[in-house]
Parts: sequence; C-alpha cells; structure tokens
Amino acid sequence: MLSPTELAREFVYVLRNGSVLLSFALLFLLLEFAIHGGILGLVVVLMILPAFFRYLMVILESRARGDDPGPLQVDHILWFGNAWSLFLIVHVAVVIYATYILGSLYGVAAMLAATAVLAVAMPASLAVLAITRSPVECMKPGSVGGVINRCGAGYWVLPSYFLVAVYLCWFLSTGSLSGFFVELIALYLAFAFFALIGGVVRPHEFYKEVGIQDPVEPDQETVDEQLQKQRTAVLTHAYGFISRDNRAGGFQHIRDWLQRDPSPDKAWQWFFDQMMRWEIKEPALLFAQAYLGRLLQDGDYEAAVKVIVRCRYVSDAFLPRPEDRALALEAAEHCGNEELIKIL
Repeated sequence: MLSPTELAREFVYVLRNGSVLLSFALLFLLLEFAIHGGILGLVVVLMILPAFFRYLMVILESRARGDDPGPLQVDHILWFGNAWSLFLIVHVAVVIYATYILGSLYGVAAMLAATAVLAVAMPASLAVLAITRSPVECMKPGSVGGVINRCGAGYWVLPSYFLVAVYLCWFLSTGSLSGFFVELIALYLAFAFFALIGGVVRPHEFYKEVGIQDPVEPDQETVDEQLQKQRTAVLTHAYGFISRDNRAGGFQHIRDWLQRDPSPDKAWQWFFDQMMRWEIKEPALLFAQAYLGRLLQDGDYEAAVKVIVRCRYVSDAFLPRPEDRALALEAAEHCGNEELIKIL
C-alpha cells in the first residue's frame, strides 16, 4: 500500500516528468483546437483521439512497472497497431452510456449509483488491461475482483479519486471559471488518475505473473524504421546544401545530427555508405576523411583500413588527413596491408 507521500508523488507525476509534461501540454493544445476549431477541429479530433487514449495507457503501464513513460510518439496517433491500448475507449463509452441511460430512466439516484459502481470497477479493469493487454480479460469480473482484493484498502483511493474528480469537474464547469482552465484541470486530473492506478498496483507486481514484459512503445523494427527516415531527411537536406556549392553548410548539418543520433557509430557508417552512392564522389571522400579519423581514434583499425581501401578504389588521390597519417599507418601494419603501408 502506498503511503500518502507516495500517492502525492504519483498525483504530481505529470509535473515531475519532463516527457510526460510536454506530451500533456501538446495534447491539451490539440484538444483545445479540436474543441474550438470548427470543421477542421473534427479532423484534429480523429487524429488525436487514439494518441490521447493510447498515451494514458502508456502512463498506466509504465507506472505499474515502476518505469518512466517516454514522450508522445508519432505511432500513437495511428488507429491500428496495439489495438488493445485503444480499448480504453470502450471503458469511457460504457461510463457515459450507463450513467446517461440510468439517469434518464430511473433518475439521479440511479445515475449516481451506476457511477459509484463503475468508479469501483473501472480502475481495476484498466489495470488488468495494461497488465495482460487483453480486452477480454479486463472485462472478466474475476480478474477485476482479483486486482481489488490483492490491492486491499489502498485500492479504494482510486474510486474515491475518480468520484471526487468527476464532481470537481462538474462543479467548476457550472461556476464562473473560464472553460479553458476547466478543460486544463480536467485533463490533468485524467493524466493523474492513470498515474495513480499504476502507482497503486505497482507494489503487487502483477505484470510478473503474466508473460508480457514489453512496454506500450514502438518495437525495435519500428524505431529503426523511424531513425532511417530521420537520417534520410538529414542527408537529403545536406545534399541540397552541397549541390548548391555550400559544402560547409551540408557537412555541418550532418554533424549536428550526428551529435543527436542515438547510435552515432552506426550513423557515421550509414552516412558514409549513402554518400558513396552519389554520382559525384568528392563530398563522400571528404566526409570519409572525418569518418576515418573517428575510427582511428576509436582503435577500430579493421574498419578504418576498409574505408581507406574503398575510398582509394574510387580515387587514387585519397589519403587520411595529415593528423591521422600515423594512426592510419599503424592500422595498415596491424592489418598486414603491405600495399597500404607503402602508400602511407
């Protein structure tokens, strides 16, 4: 069971984590535009609804595992892929439909009773969904009841929070407070609710009892594909500079990216390989000198010799930079390349 201090930390988790805070701000601005943007706003709604619901599940799952969720991803806006994470929409629809229908048919008392029952069951159902990633499992009374029973008294913080948050949003909406601030508070309360669910179930380590260990993030294949697209965009931009005789600007654009690339060693190799495919090879050979210097400094002599040989196959005039000649000779001797030793 979480202490009051730990509960408070989960409640303000959105403010404590920079990635979540930026994602929250972006989603809020997009939601505001969707609400007040007229016809164009409807288009924005279709774009951001999956991102909104999916990112709430990212927060819940990450906090349930004791991890920090990353920022909002481009893949989060897609309506396909990780479909289970969009099952949250069904939860929201059930809450709205049940309270509205019961309220219309049987009055306010029935509506409040339905809201209370849903408030009790929904956090556990969402926790099961995040842990098992199974929409079927999260609807089973046994699974929902099992989470409530295992969490014990600490669980009741969640339905209490839900009811207070709903009442607070209703109360603020009927007052004189600007709609902008009401919507901001409502969105924050929603983010905090999912962080709290994760925090409450975390000590019980439910996720260790199922065979799912991966977070709701893009798989490695997707990440590599996105990185490839980013590198290609950088190279295309650099080629634009170089083709207009602004070689310094083109190389600087690539170097700026290399400082941010998550895999700089692979990135240097990738840019070198791609530039060697250009019809005009001179820019690639100049880039190769810098790449070669990096390999030599890192002691990767085999790769360095391969770069030299490949570049000299394109142009016999290619040589390492003067400051790299000594290490290049050492690399040639290390690899036993007699021809290259004579040249250097």
